[in-house]
Amino acid sequence: MNRVELFSKIAGVFLCVFFMFLPHEFQAVEYLLFGAVLILVGIPHGAIDHLTSNPEIDKKGLFKFLILYISLISIYLIAWIYIPVTALVAFILMSAYHFGQTHFINRHVKNKLKSLLHISRGLYFLIVILAGDLVLTSAILKPIVTIPDVSPSYILFPLLVITATIQWFSSIKFSRSDFIELLILAPILYLSPLMISFIVYFGFWHALPSMTSEYTYLKKYKKYNTFRKFGKQLLPFSLISIVGIAIILVIGVRYLEKNELFLLFFILISIISFPHILYMDKFWDKITNTARY
Repeated sequence: MNRVELFSKIAGVFLCVFFMFLPHEFQAVEYLLFGAVLILVGIPHGAIDHLTSNPEIDKKGLFKFLILYISLISIYLIAWIYIPVTALVAFILMSAYHFGQTHFINRHVKNKLKSLLHISRGLYFLIVILAGDLVLTSAILKPIVTIPDVSPSYILFPLLVITATIQWFSSIKFSRSDFIELLILAPILYLSPLMISFIVYFGFWHALPSMTSEYTYLKKYKKYNTFRKFGKQLLPFSLISIVGIAIILVIGVRYLEKNELFLLFFILISIISFPHILYMDKFWDKITNTARY
């Protein structure tokens, strides 16, 4: 873990603790932090999938890439329209797998257990975040699914045991970071406001480490070998995504209730994340020299 990641994670933990005690009337500050992290690292880390897929991509290759990328987005959007429950479950599982990968960057995982380990670790943290404010989570997802009123401990403790057991069977030594994340970070995320816990985990435990790995990989090429050059590559598709989402949300403000707007935002993020998750899976395999499972 480099210093930037370390300091960002420490800052993220302090932000969570700070927002635990911030009065509800200051919720606008939550939105401001959420938007800042999303714009600075959240969306940009997925804006160079074409380069992590092929650093030497030409115009023809980029055109083919965009056609496939947009097709995948369209397919998933159709799924949200016609089979929303299936789309929701699929997104949670894909996100769990995707987030779980970043907990094991540069750590060898046995291929047979890799998928289970990634899904279990990411799912544990996702459920921690969603269960931390079950009332708001239920209100946001109400148009799609009704969440049972059960004690979070009945779900979280078994998930913790499962992901720890899978790691043990994977012969991956439990590091200090593992214990801190599972036993200290998780309760802090659980007790934090939903938006803050999500953006801290997403931004500092997933997006930033992913972006660091992307930069490490691409800086071997002259076109991207400085952070300034790398940053320029992030801008085009980041701006397109940010502006597109902003326009849709501005229009949505006129017609949707607050929780419906949250759900719309969640769906928008999911449809642009779908192809990103697929391409990043190939990227992780490429940089770790492991076979697909």
